Amino acid sequence: MVEHESNPDELKRSLQEYQTRRIYKTYRDFETRPEYRPLVHFFLEEIYGPKDFSFRNHSIKTLHHKLKGILKGDIIEGVGRVIELHDLSEQLDRQLLARMAEAGIRPPITAEVYEQFYRECDNYEERVQQIRLLLEATRHIHRISRFPFVGLSLKVVKGAASLAGYGEIMDFLYKGYQAFHSVRNIQPFLEAVEERETAENDRIFGRTAASA
Repeated sequence: MVEHESNPDELKRSLQEYQTRRIYKTYRDFETRPEYRPLVHFFLEEIYGPKDFSFRNHSIKTLHHKLKGILKGDIIEGVGRVIELHDLSEQLDRQLLARMAEAGIRPPITAEVYEQFYRECDNYEERVQQIRLLLEATRHIHRISRFPFVGLSLKVVKGAASLAGYGEIMDFLYKGYQAFHSVRNIQPFLEAVEERETAENDRIFGRTAASA
């Protein structure tokens, strides 16, 4: 007897929920530290949370183009890095979800199911690139969040952007600014991300230091 196909939106939401749980578990030690807690929550709620980000991700590209002559170059470049990371992450998630859907996987997604289909996608190098982009985007956004004019620039643009229908996007950018600005020293977090995400990727693909 053939099982009913799972709803694509439900499967995607289940994937997001799994990713959120995994990230919280991986970075729980940083979540308990007041300096890093807003940053971890930003990643959990605004980057990997179980929400439909399609409208926001599309709109942020449009806003990025329109604000090139208004905001400072560093801010625009930082947003560009985030867009690049989002595009690659979306591509990798689509590959993963497509394989799950073909196999008739239904929510909830377990660690065993996630790792099986993650491995079957056979995209180790793309996952390595995703980690590199995550590190670059985090490092770059943190650096510009320390500039005194950034918060003011976002506040100035926020009002006009809201009137133009980009309020959700500016809320996202301002939340990101506040989360990154609260961290004085980003290096411990970056080192943890590089070490832990690389180890997780290598473990799932069965890679070792010698075979990678």
